[in-house]
Amino acid sequence: MAVIVIAVGGQCREKMPIMKEVNGVPSQKQVFCFDDIHTAEFWLRKVSHPDKIIMSKEQIDCFNQEIQKRQPQIVRDLAVHHNDMPWDSIQSAIKQTFPQKHLYHQGQQLEKSFYDDLLQEMDVKGVKKTTKVQFAYSIRGTSIRSFPSKMFVTDNPSDNEFDLFQETALDPAEPVIILHESKSGEWSFVQTSFFRGWVPAADLAVAGVRHIWLDYLQTARFLVVTGSKLRLGYNPYSPEISELEFMMGAKIPLAAQDEVPDVIDNQSPEGCYVVKLPVQGGNGELTFKQALVPRVSDVFVGYLPYTRAAVIRQAFKMQGERYGWGGLFKSRDCSAFVRDIYRCFGFHFPRNSGEQMLLPGKNFSLTGANRQERRRLLDQLPSGSLLFFPGHVMFYLGKHKDDYYVIHAIAYYGEKEKRDIDGSYIPVSLNAVAVSPLSLRRRRSGEELMMALTSSVQI
Repeated sequence: MAVIVIAVGGQCREKMPIMKEVNGVPSQKQVFCFDDIHTAEFWLRKVSHPDKIIMSKEQIDCFNQEIQKRQPQIVRDLAVHHNDMPWDSIQSAIKQTFPQKHLYHQGQQLEKSFYDDLLQEMDVKGVKKTTKVQFAYSIRGTSIRSFPSKMFVTDNPSDNEFDLFQETALDPAEPVIILHESKSGEWSFVQTSFFRGWVPAADLAVAGVRHIWLDYLQTARFLVVTGSKLRLGYNPYSPEISELEFMMGAKIPLAAQDEVPDVIDNQSPEGCYVVKLPVQGGNGELTFKQALVPRVSDVFVGYLPYTRAAVIRQAFKMQGERYGWGGLFKSRDCSAFVRDIYRCFGFHFPRNSGEQMLLPGKNFSLTGANRQERRRLLDQLPSGSLLFFPGHVMFYLGKHKDDYYVIHAIAYYGEKEKRDIDGSYIPVSLNAVAVSPLSLRRRRSGEELMMALTSSVQI
């Protein structure tokens, strides 16, 4: 009898028989082996007092204020943003140097005329001396782009995964401040709470008066998406909110109880949370519609209590999902993975790993540390600490046997047996949120992740 054993990671803890019928008789043909290092519970067994509150809401609020102090140009409190903004500040924000290397779209090298057209569309000279900003919300999931273009731009003609103009993604109902419009009016240059860039104007609803925008932003009652994703149900009566998708950590304001009717879009709200979502009115202005979120959904009223158990469980809810650079493919890259986990608890992290490296907390430098010093530090770090090397961030899990493990969104790794003619490691695709040992090697240099580490932050 043939037996197929599939194991990933370390030693198998238990075997699960898969029964198949042969001529109507059950027959044990395959045995699949699932290593439990790929479960949150495995790592929680190694944690002392996993349900102890690590930080209170007030402490998290103070933590967020410290982030803003350290990175005021990156992480912003939109509620205190002024109505007017000096033209030179907007111009300097819009101006970006075009890449100097050859770039491609659908395998064809971009010509100078492409950049000339982009520069004209950006309309930097059109910024008025004093600009009255506009306050808006995203009405669907959308992208923030480096430049006002939807073209998929890569540095390799055969690449179809890394769009260099893609910065990050926005959930529906994200607050933005519009600083400038493109020449055609098809793009808005916006400030979000964690990023600046170009967003399709059609994906935004602009508030006629600021206080309506602000009241929605500062609502005290809201849902937080605690599953990897939340997708609303199909709605034939309100197609603009039908099947909207939110990522983990998204905040969705709840409707006031006295605003909820007996029927919403021909469905009873019984057994559902009723949320308010921004939509465009007849003239594109901001208005709101009620939508239903079934109570069985993986959501939470308010932010989750910040415990070691909760933060580890949130990380494992995304395991196995596809890697997505800058939020492409409705997926996550390494820093979005980390940010989505922690925003479930009310943390306002910056977007990119280089910025997350500067977070407050207990910071440790590993630059120049030898292997023994690195192991000593890792032995002391709690699960949920963040580990960094340039361009990458990982969620630390802990030690198992003689190796240290992380869970992270990773595109490629390097394998000893696969070398290029120059001796460099040929990248091997993972393209997933995966549990990995720190003995895993980097994709080109072949350096162990353990030895590549430059710093860690304990939140």
